[in-house]
Amino acid sequence: MIETGGSGRLWVLSGRHSSYALQVTDRDELLHLHWGPGIAVEDAEALAAEPGPPERPFESPLDGREEYPVEGGPRFVRPALSVHAGGVRGTEWRFSSGTVLDPGTGQELRLRFHDPLHHLDITLHYRMRDDGDVIERWTTLTHTGNTGQEPVELLRADSAAWSLPARDRWRLSHLHGRWAAESRLARTELTPGEKVIGSRRGHTSHHHLPWIALDGGEATEESGEVHSCALAWSGAWRIAVQRLADGAVQAVGGVGHDDAGQLLLAPGESFTTPVFAGCGPTAASGPRAAPGTPGSSRGWSPAPSCPGRCSTTPGRPPSSR
Repeated sequence: MIETGGSGRLWVLSGRHSSYALQVTDRDELLHLHWGPGIAVEDAEALAAEPGPPERPFESPLDGREEYPVEGGPRFVRPALSVHAGGVRGTEWRFSSGTVLDPGTGQELRLRFHDPLHHLDITLHYRMRDDGDVIERWTTLTHTGNTGQEPVELLRADSAAWSLPARDRWRLSHLHGRWAAESRLARTELTPGEKVIGSRRGHTSHHHLPWIALDGGEATEESGEVHSCALAWSGAWRIAVQRLADGAVQAVGGVGHDDAGQLLLAPGESFTTPVFAGCGPTAASGPRAAPGTPGSSRGWSPAPSCPGRCSTTPGRPPSSR
């Protein structure tokens, strides 16, 4: 279910036990509000009305709060989108529209932004099925210029960015391996700065899987709040996880392993990223009743084998044309 509030600029996506909320400000900033146990639109509007973080020297109030940070402006986090055309790098977008669709497999939210300098439409897709708690996110980029205009070079086009709240401690889990030693769980303290994992092999393999999980370091086999994300892609990939100075975390992920340029987008052409899906804490989670690490992984399983938890495996997005 997707509900709209905030004069048409705030949305709450709700699954079986959890909600995800976001808003577009009057300055066309797309900000994250909530990812966790289910809330109502009124709760999200109250979160949106709260004052932002205090301004500190050499820090941006946008860092760690944007749903899809772009290159340019007062930002110091790793951008999810970096483009180049006409000798200019960076993006200055304007909010165009927010549309709720029901393609039959679950309601979808489409947020459309436009960069007039590069003639680029940026559409952010969100889908959350009513019978589960997995959020599927992906992005479509379209060159809206006229024939003969210069192509737009996509230096980096990640699928999504995930924002997590400030904590005193964060622990990162991921899976790696080799022949006859697949899916080895690695866990590390997430210190301030950036941790980057990925693969240049050109195909997904047992050497490194495009999946991460984040918790406060206290999650056990039976309890603890866990956020996990998986990139539905079988080629080269990269996921960057950054812990900010205030203890908040932002993770961006997508195809390709570097920023050397992914694609030249000619007028009229579009590029759709793969899904970067996430499963967060639910209303049943917490220090006493949380699904914990195995519960988080089971959260990606189909509903019959995992009732009451996330009910879908992330897959490719439907056609956006």
